[in-house]
Amino acid sequence: MILMSLSSHRPGRRALRAGALALAVASFAAMSQALPARADDERDAAANAAAEAEATVNALQSQLEGIDASLAQVFIDLQALNGQIPVAQAAYESATATYDQKTREHATIMGELSAAQGEQSRIGQSLNQATTQAGDAQRAIADLVRRKYREGNVDPVAVALTAGGTESITDRAAAADMALRTESQTMTAALDVSSSQRTQATRQDAITERITDLEVKAAQAEEEAKQAKNEADAKLTELNSLKEQAQAKQAEWDAQKGQVEASLSQAEADYQARSAELAAIDAANRASGASYVSASGFRNPLDIPIVVTSPFGMRYHPVLGVMKGHSGTDMAADCGTVIRAVASGYVNAVSSDVSAGNYVDINHGLVGGNSVITEYLHMQAQYVSPGQYVNAGDALGEVGSTGYATGCHLHFGVLQNGSYVEPMDYL
Repeated sequence: MILMSLSSHRPGRRALRAGALALAVASFAAMSQALPARADDERDAAANAAAEAEATVNALQSQLEGIDASLAQVFIDLQALNGQIPVAQAAYESATATYDQKTREHATIMGELSAAQGEQSRIGQSLNQATTQAGDAQRAIADLVRRKYREGNVDPVAVALTAGGTESITDRAAAADMALRTESQTMTAALDVSSSQRTQATRQDAITERITDLEVKAAQAEEEAKQAKNEADAKLTELNSLKEQAQAKQAEWDAQKGQVEASLSQAEADYQARSAELAAIDAANRASGASYVSASGFRNPLDIPIVVTSPFGMRYHPVLGVMKGHSGTDMAADCGTVIRAVASGYVNAVSSDVSAGNYVDINHGLVGGNSVITEYLHMQAQYVSPGQYVNAGDALGEVGSTGYATGCHLHFGVLQNGSYVEPMDYL
């Protein structure tokens, strides 16, 4: 007879992980959007933080086996939030540092712009002065030209030395020298003023071009500073939101964590009851000496490669802070994956309890002189019935997440002579 489980469906590992990882993914995505303007090490840090958050959640899922899935989810969410706060804090500090840098850059450019504008004003005054001087020089040259024209372009030296009068030759020589110097000074002054005017005009063009460039840079720096400020504000909002969510989740956990002890006590009671039942079967096996295992031995309980998510033996319990025993090996598999008998034998139990959920036990009799029983926990469907004989590879049911499971997986256990042993030694 095929018995189908009517137990309520529990969220799979993917579903449990989704809520907790959403924070890490959202944080990483937000940082990645701003990464083109940042160094590659920030991209690596964000990716590493997201990977660490996922690894933490995966580890917690295995470590929290044995308590109610809804309680486990609260704890996982709390740890995920607490893990994201340092990441968000770092992102906020990075954005604030960028804003401070952009503000300093803007202030520096504005200082350069102010200095350039002052220099432009001074050059303008110098250019105005040179223009005035150029006008004076041009008028002086015009007067000189007009005088020469009226005098018929006569050499002033000859005029001074040959002119009649009572003056001595010394006085006439001095007058001639003065005339030459006046003419030379007039021409030299005109050339100097013209050169100064050209120099000031060139400087004015250069400083005007620099001011235009600085104005563009100042506007760009101001916009970058505004964008950095907006990003810093957004990161601060995200950080504060995470802190508020963490506080709320902590309060939720504080209100419910008392139930963890009850869950673990129930799991221990179920374990003891099942152990006693299986011990009785073990004793009967050894008394009868019967063996139901074929020469082919044991096989993989799944049709996919074995991926161990939580091994047999002692493991740390994150809520209690102590080491707790794990009686089997957890194997990764999607809900609905077919579970198969690892060896031939008789179905001993097709049942369910609070912690193990739906389970099937197979009695393999004596194997190598040892009584061996295998168990398959957290099934979402059971295909066999008690007392039924099964061969290695026969379908027993489907992978599920019933009982105290934090997601879809197979808990596979082996009892040898009444005690749980390392299941992988048989596979």
